[in-house]
Amino acid sequence: MTAVDTRVPAHLRRFVVAQDYAEYTAVDQAVWRFVLLQMRARLGDSAHPAYREGLSQTGISVERIPSIAEMNERLARFGWGAVCVDGFIPPRAFQEFQARGLLPIAADMRTREHLVYTPAPDIIHEAAGHAPILPEPAYAAYLRRIGEIGKRAFTVPEEDRVFQASYALSEVKEDPSASPASVARVERELADAVSRVPEDSEASWLSRLYWWTAEYGLVGEVSNYRMYGAGLLSSLGESYSCHAPSVKKSPLDDGCIHVGYDITRPQPELFVARDFEQLHDVLDRVSKRLAVELGGSVALERAERSAELASFRFSSGAWAMGVLRELGPRREEPAWLALGGPTMIAWDGRIHERQAELRPSELWLVTGPLVSGERLETLGAEALARHVDASERATFRFRSGACVTGRFRRALRAADERLLHIELDDARLELPGRAPVELATYALVPLGEFVTAQAGAVDPGYHGETSFPDVRVPKPRTRSARERDLTELYARVAGAPRSALALEELLAVHAELERDYPHEWLLRWNLLERLAKLPEGESLARRIAGELEALEVFYERREPIAMGLKFLTSDLDRQQ
Repeated sequence: MTAVDTRVPAHLRRFVVAQDYAEYTAVDQAVWRFVLLQMRARLGDSAHPAYREGLSQTGISVERIPSIAEMNERLARFGWGAVCVDGFIPPRAFQEFQARGLLPIAADMRTREHLVYTPAPDIIHEAAGHAPILPEPAYAAYLRRIGEIGKRAFTVPEEDRVFQASYALSEVKEDPSASPASVARVERELADAVSRVPEDSEASWLSRLYWWTAEYGLVGEVSNYRMYGAGLLSSLGESYSCHAPSVKKSPLDDGCIHVGYDITRPQPELFVARDFEQLHDVLDRVSKRLAVELGGSVALERAERSAELASFRFSSGAWAMGVLRELGPRREEPAWLALGGPTMIAWDGRIHERQAELRPSELWLVTGPLVSGERLETLGAEALARHVDASERATFRFRSGACVTGRFRRALRAADERLLHIELDDARLELPGRAPVELATYALVPLGEFVTAQAGAVDPGYHGETSFPDVRVPKPRTRSARERDLTELYARVAGAPRSALALEELLAVHAELERDYPHEWLLRWNLLERLAKLPEGESLARRIAGELEALEVFYERREPIAMGLKFLTSDLDRQQ
């Protein structure tokens, strides 16, 4: 297990895969280089100052797709690491990785058909977008904090369908072979999924805040700002179009959590933070709206509505983990709760080693003080004995009206004599507001009053040990003979010597382009870049420049050809 692997908790290991660097083709490398060369030149004045230096600091070169293992080593200097993931992962998993100082990086590379912008996660967005700002301490701390807070936020069940539909739409839009009918069908499915979400959840608030800051954030003043959001720093299109007057710029505040977004389209509105410290201020205000902060009936309502694994905290220091199934009789001060499993108990946020093997499929929790006023959690051995009769039948009557009886087996205590639970056989639970519950065995946990709840397991040990999947990405792709031949031409240009000796090879590649690939523009751009440094190739360079200008018209300016030509002209000026 590597150093970074030890930082990945058991329940997140299923998302971590291996980067298969050999699967990147010469075309993939050309796409990376085209985007990064121009982003670096363009963003020098419009991105946050941390961007340019952060590229090299975090192991990102404009010349080649980065190794995620190398990035992990570089990020360690800033208290971070990097893990390779396979495309989209659930938002909460992404946030929890970041809470632990791990940057999830999708290893796939966008196709040259989606060079300007891709709706699917790829290594340009994840590595060149997110990583360069991480050396900035206030920003890096914000990513950790929003991850830590986001992993505790409740969802609503309908949101999972929205996530799945969003994922499907991004995939189909990235697929060059997808028909317009396929795209339209998935767009309808997403719209239908969104329409069925009855309310904004806590998780959606945090996702939107993350989107309008870490993904599409601006910093400075509304009239004088810099980019820092990964979606802007990785998009040739939006890093330019975001400056248009038609894109509304609004001061960042917590109201952004009510502004929705479409991951497959350019954003019509962006939010400007005063500085990175303001991100923390806004996050503080949003976090105060979460169930874990509000507690009481609000926390129970959101936990029940989510129908997901949650952790419930009680005044004794106990936490119960499971899915809330029932409670009663009043939500404001519940006398009892029933959790579906697997369930577990933790103390002060950690599963006690003496209870680690207990994972019942259901857990009945009785809250509050005993009718005598005693608190179950403070009972010593002598006081506990008063609740057990001569026939070893134990009775515990609670002030709420609940009553628990059963044959006393033992009281399990921690080393410091804290009472962990009381084990009963042939137990009967009389619970206000529902029919009695009879159980062959029952562990009565000293809880005290209910305090609050949060999504997920408070102790990652709840999930048990798992192994990392034997998956490598990018996955092998099936290419036609025509695609394989074109890839070979890209490799020949990349491998040609950077001297006059290259001219013959470049002439030969151009001849094949003319014959077999009249509409291939990116390889022509690569040829022109090489020829710009060869005085002997001036005639061929003029010819290729003319072909690119014609292709700009052919593609109706949908491809960044003019942008690429302008970059080459500027690059030559800088060298002279």
